[in-house]
Amino acid sequence: TVCVAVRMRPMSAKELREGGEICVDVIGPKAEVVLQREGFQDKSFTFDHAFGSDSSQVQVFRALGIQLLDKAFSGYNATIFAYGQTGSGKTHTMMADRNTGEDAGLIPRISEGLFDRTTKLASPSRKFLICCSFLEIYNEIVFDLLQPKGTAMPAGGLEIREAKGMGVYVKDLQEIVVDTAERLQHLINKGFAHRATAATQMNATSSRSHCIFTIKLHQKDDHVSANNNFSKMNLVDLAGSERASRTGAEGSTLKEGANINKSLSALGNVINSLSKLAAGNK
Repeated sequence: TVCVAVRMRPMSAKELREGGEICVDVIGPKAEVVLQREGFQDKSFTFDHAFGSDSSQVQVFRALGIQLLDKAFSGYNATIFAYGQTGSGKTHTMMADRNTGEDAGLIPRISEGLFDRTTKLASPSRKFLICCSFLEIYNEIVFDLLQPKGTAMPAGGLEIREAKGMGVYVKDLQEIVVDTAERLQHLINKGFAHRATAATQMNATSSRSHCIFTIKLHQKDDHVSANNNFSKMNLVDLAGSERASRTGAEGSTLKEGANINKSLSALGNVINSLSKLAAGNK
């Protein structure tokens, strides 16, 4: 099942200085977004969820994060990824304040909610094992964000492999067992501290890589066989699509932007193909 949510961010200081005007109206209860422009007919789009510029991180978590946890504990794999233009608020929605403040994003809230549930459900007969990994794709090269400092990393990054019974996997990517929410939060902070960022004219801390935080949940119940399952949660913060003319990118930052756009275009092709398959077209 695919669920699509759209979130509007408030206007930035730069947009206000340039005389920008709000042209989007979000009708939350209907999950409808209306584009408005003087002299033109309004255009409306309907999604599974629509969050206005005044929406809170808690609202987004209740609509999307809790649903993902429900699926994971039922034994289903689930993924949330943030997609949009550079500076549109993807990392804010996924991460924001990585501590326990009101501004905490989806990744820290899901991590905390995961251990809240395992603590309540655990018993002498029902046990849980949680592992996590954290990677980034920078300039088309895969890196392990949990790699200890000073450890040699292959010049060409990690290799993506495919094996029977395993599917696609990243060779030599660390998977770390975690037993507390605090330990999981520490790994999240460690990974994001290693992530590649740079300043552009559109975003002072623009993400220059795609990152994927994966949590694997193993459940074992000696009394209820239906609870014996394995699931995987992929929490993805994509780098934003961008135009060099607007970001002012030069040199290595320009190269990063080209690779970001290239990979996002490939992702779009994959989504289109999956949509056609779901609709019964080959």
